[in-house]
Amino acid sequence: MNIAIILFTYNRSEHTKRVLEALRHNTILPQKLYIFQDGLKSDESDEEWKKVNVLINETDFCPTEVHVSDKNKGLAASIVSGINYVFRRYDAVIVLEDDCVPAANFVCFMQKCFEKYESDKRVYSVSGYAWPIDLKKGEYDVYGCGRISSWGWGTWKDRWAIYEKNYELISKMKQEKELSKQLALWGNDLEDTLVGNVRGECDSWAVFWALNVIEHRGICINPYYSLIHNIGFDGSGVHCDKTERFHTEMISNVQQQFSLPDQINISKKVKRGFVSLYGNSTAINDTKEDKKENILVYGLGKYFREREWELNENYNIVAFIDNRKRGYYAGKKVIKPKEIKRYAFDTILILIQNIGECINVAKSLIKEFEISYDVIQISNFTRFKELKVAEDGSLTIFWKNMRIRVDSVDEYNNVQEVLLNQNCCYVLNRGICDGSRSN
Repeated sequence: MNIAIILFTYNRSEHTKRVLEALRHNTILPQKLYIFQDGLKSDESDEEWKKVNVLINETDFCPTEVHVSDKNKGLAASIVSGINYVFRRYDAVIVLEDDCVPAANFVCFMQKCFEKYESDKRVYSVSGYAWPIDLKKGEYDVYGCGRISSWGWGTWKDRWAIYEKNYELISKMKQEKELSKQLALWGNDLEDTLVGNVRGECDSWAVFWALNVIEHRGICINPYYSLIHNIGFDGSGVHCDKTERFHTEMISNVQQQFSLPDQINISKKVKRGFVSLYGNSTAINDTKEDKKENILVYGLGKYFREREWELNENYNIVAFIDNRKRGYYAGKKVIKPKEIKRYAFDTILILIQNIGECINVAKSLIKEFEISYDVIQISNFTRFKELKVAEDGSLTIFWKNMRIRVDSVDEYNNVQEVLLNQNCCYVLNRGICDGSRSN
């Protein structure tokens, strides 16, 4: 198989030098190394850019082809055009950016995986990076997941053919039950990245590659122990801030043989592990448990997302109620209030931060949609354990062993001040104090 290695650089000379030195000392040298340097932005100093240019033109440990852009294309355009160019001549490519330092056996690992899974068309991407998730190594050296990694990765020409820069893809995926679940499992962060692209806050090509693979329900190969050290989170990069979130330890031994399964799939353990990174607890909680209460959740905003894990630990979510959204969320149907009676459930849980809006929603469900008040509950995790709605729209607050009825937002706030904030104002009756009160 003809495999080329591509290195994308810009203006970080020390980072580029470390990547090139690591490639020089790999157990298998590149068949051919293509190096693409993006053009300098007009308002930036050219000192570092020139240092990088000298480095890449002096590379001599393997056959090279250097491309220097005469204008600044930006990260996304530079990478996509470079990959497309190399695929005119090669069957597979290994892609490195100037902050991804490969281990000594990285190229060997990538070649072994390319050869092993070339005919398995379910496999779309291979990466030497090990995701920082809680996952114990099993019988093999690799596992399958549904999320591509853009750090020290590679793919085949026929798989890359699905790449499409489509800003409508997320909306499309949310209209299909299974695709919405796959999106939630592997790309719960991708919508924010797309918005960032539109606003000019980032320049991501990988967001589209990730979505394309998720849409095709592809499998991505990753090792349990990382063969890539990302040194770009030191604040030097255009698109990376300082963070330790994605740090993983590099593999210590330089093994040449890797245990790769003949049939690779995605396990439940991997899905659960990704919840803490890019995944979604609603998507993995797809098996109803008899002991759990079946609920409809009203509200799909930030207030819900901050409590999503806790909700799925305690309830079976049947569907979501939201007037502004449609389609599916994490494999669960998003419905309008008029559709509620079509579903079997125990409780409607209203998850809206503003208590006044919660009360209005409850009254609307009771009066306009004839929903019984005793199945409506306002859940307010940060304040009281439970709030129940009465038939007349008032609330009952459950606090310790007390039940307190409130008829307005002001009364609710007053109870909160007294019970939770311990903020009380005492007023003495003068008649009592001066002894003038008669029996």
